[in-house]
Amino acid sequence: MKTRDLLILSWHQVYLSSNAGGYVRLREFIKRVPKDISFMLLDNNPTIFNDIVDDANLKIFDTPSILKKVKHFFLPWLLLETLFTGFIIYRIAQKIIVNNNCKVLYVPIGEFPQLYIPAIFLKIRFPQIKLVVDILNYEVPDNNVINYYKNLRKNGIGIFRGLITIIMYFIGYFLTNITISRVDYIFTVSPELVGKIKKKYRKQTINYTPSGVNSSFDLKYSKTKEYRGIYVGRITAQKGVYDLVHLWSKYTSHNPSAKLAIVGSTDDENKKLLKLEISKRKLQKNIDVFFDASNEVKNKILSQSAMFLHMAKYEPLFPVIGILEGLAYGLPVILYDMNVIPRNLDKSNASNFIYVVNSGDIDKVLSVIKQYSTYSDDKKNNIFQAARKYANGYDWDTIAAKEFKIITQMIKK
Repeated sequence: MKTRDLLILSWHQVYLSSNAGGYVRLREFIKRVPKDISFMLLDNNPTIFNDIVDDANLKIFDTPSILKKVKHFFLPWLLLETLFTGFIIYRIAQKIIVNNNCKVLYVPIGEFPQLYIPAIFLKIRFPQIKLVVDILNYEVPDNNVINYYKNLRKNGIGIFRGLITIIMYFIGYFLTNITISRVDYIFTVSPELVGKIKKKYRKQTINYTPSGVNSSFDLKYSKTKEYRGIYVGRITAQKGVYDLVHLWSKYTSHNPSAKLAIVGSTDDENKKLLKLEISKRKLQKNIDVFFDASNEVKNKILSQSAMFLHMAKYEPLFPVIGILEGLAYGLPVILYDMNVIPRNLDKSNASNFIYVVNSGDIDKVLSVIKQYSTYSDDKKNNIFQAARKYANGYDWDTIAAKEFKIITQMIKK
């Protein structure tokens, strides 16, 4: 019987593919699984890991075709999709555990009920297995229910679907809290979330690993930039993308040739809404949108950009992957103030390249962009170097090693 030390459970929303933060994180972790750990990865079809995981270590599952037929009926589709996916994952994972004598079960995105619920049942079925869960977001998105609902509506989601989405969030939150004691080790993404989770999770086996970035590449400061600003990340109202279009409309009124790049993934509805917003403000020549861009294209655009703009009013952690990618390319970052932003940026000199403005203060953002454009090339080069040095502190090798150290200890016990 072949032994697998580690079983990793994955399920992904197809339209987000591998570009969303949680999947980027998982891919970087999988690339860094220690050689002395044998593992199996379970993922849905079409998988987003076949380029980094050998076929022998990858088990792909399909969900019933009936789900495609009811997708336009949101509530039955959501319920059936969650139930069917959870059941299929449980059934296949159970066989893998029995046939491979797995020692650790790893759930990399714990807020997905499609993964978390079957993992809890597997822990009940196999109490000897160690369950490790990454919880990337534990709070109500956007700080409160009202803001969450408003942003869902801005994303083109109807009233009924918006309400159901919120209800399902609270159901998932409730199920997590009443079962979380069965988890053997929890990783989250910030010390703030550690404190909040510990109100329900009474064990001491909890820690955090922040977002990371690949920054170990040679890069020199370049004076020539095609884009005055860039945003990289999910293209949704929650991420402030529509506020960014409004901001750029004001900026180009005095800088008519200035260009902005928006790079990321989203669903079809947000693609339509973003194109419509850009067209409505007559910014087709000023804003280039790159949907589902490859890493090569994204990195090229980052290298051609002057500043990184992040207009989200809420994030569960700081810095998020998109911001780190901007910093890795030496870009100064402008972002709205949020609770997760450290209050000691001045002490670490990060305030020289991370500019925090009051949430929603577009005029201040425009002022910072204008001020930066007046800096000498020497000063911009100093900012470039400092930003890259800061990003180096979030290297994926170090972050992944922290989690795999715990997993390795569990395997060897």
